[in-house]
Amino acid sequence: MTERHVLFVNLRRIKREGLESLLAARRLGHRVILLGRSLPEFARPLVHEFRQVDTYDRDASIAAAREIHVEYNLIGVANFTEVDVQLVAAIAADLGLPGMPAVAALRARNKYVMKDALRHLEGVLPRFARVTDLAELRAAVEEVGLPAVVKPTGASGSKGIFELRSPADLDVAMAELTRIARPDFDPVFRQFGAEFIVEEFLEGDELSVEGFVSGGEVHIVTLTDKVTSVPFHLELEHKVPSALPAGAWAEIGATTKDIVGALAFDNCAFHLEAKWGERGLRFIEIAGRPAGDYIASHLVPAATGVDYFENVVRVATGEPLRLEHDRRLEAGLRFVLADRPGRFEGLHGLAGLGEDPGFDHVFTEVPVGTEVALPPENFGQQRVAAVIARHTGRPGLDALLGRVTDEITAGLAPAAGPAE
Repeated sequence: MTERHVLFVNLRRIKREGLESLLAARRLGHRVILLGRSLPEFARPLVHEFRQVDTYDRDASIAAAREIHVEYNLIGVANFTEVDVQLVAAIAADLGLPGMPAVAALRARNKYVMKDALRHLEGVLPRFARVTDLAELRAAVEEVGLPAVVKPTGASGSKGIFELRSPADLDVAMAELTRIARPDFDPVFRQFGAEFIVEEFLEGDELSVEGFVSGGEVHIVTLTDKVTSVPFHLELEHKVPSALPAGAWAEIGATTKDIVGALAFDNCAFHLEAKWGERGLRFIEIAGRPAGDYIASHLVPAATGVDYFENVVRVATGEPLRLEHDRRLEAGLRFVLADRPGRFEGLHGLAGLGEDPGFDHVFTEVPVGTEVALPPENFGQQRVAAVIARHTGRPGLDALLGRVTDEITAGLAPAAGPAE
């Protein structure tokens, strides 16, 4: 049997998600060639070959992919990360493999370009404007109104989302955004830099739509109910499937297909975020890759039986998708938060949860010993752990996730002071 090789461009930051993506390729009988900035230790047994390259360097990355293709005759290039959407699309086009069109990849990565392409969808978008400095923000708010939200056009993982409730909030938000929208704060800002979008604040219940586009056909796998923090919009809780009524599902599905089609997405997974309320679906943004926060890797398979990561590989290689649901369960996740800065010393209260079979996984998000800082100083450390549970019904799942909030706390010691 001829070996089949698929190219992965980087792995997800969360180790367990990265592991699950590699295992998915292995289940399909593929060998993975990893092109990326580093090879995590956990990935070594599952990667056939690793080629190191600075994947922020587009030309060098495409050149390396060409060399790999000559050697291995790749059957696809798969993307699991936000920052690599455009690069993976470019590699796929260069090698003649299934992938997103370049214009769609740009729309997926830049929140302003994305919404600009959807202006014709009346009633779905918030009012919005592109800004680069405080003067432009002040002018834009005159049109968009308050309350509003301002955020970088190219960030991910809830980095740099600021609510604007009063005119005084504008100066504070822009000062913080100017501080963080730099490559030395996060490499993601090497792509679009200090460019921001200000949007009307949307009311309603938060949700996301998980799906695929293959050969121009949009497939919706499920909807996820979401809870986020105030005021920085860190994602705190996810539940699959959404508890919204059938009529809401139908409207959300139809509008999602309109959005995906207008953006020209194809040959990709997608993760659309929105709110649902009295005015129906109001669009926030859409990513051209699978959902993070264990939604695609764990919650969707647990609730539906659909192996989401296997289908990410299938869509990248042009293989038929397998999206049949073989179960109807409720799966959810709750993050454990640090309530103050300090040195993370582990979790308290796990013993009781370990005796309940409804809890599937506990994952730490930051290593023990980490000096934890909270937003806006750091947007990636407050969520110190994630607990995943499942049940046959929503009330049972709610009770399990409620126990996470009530019983699990982050052990924090005072932050170490400067050396004497």
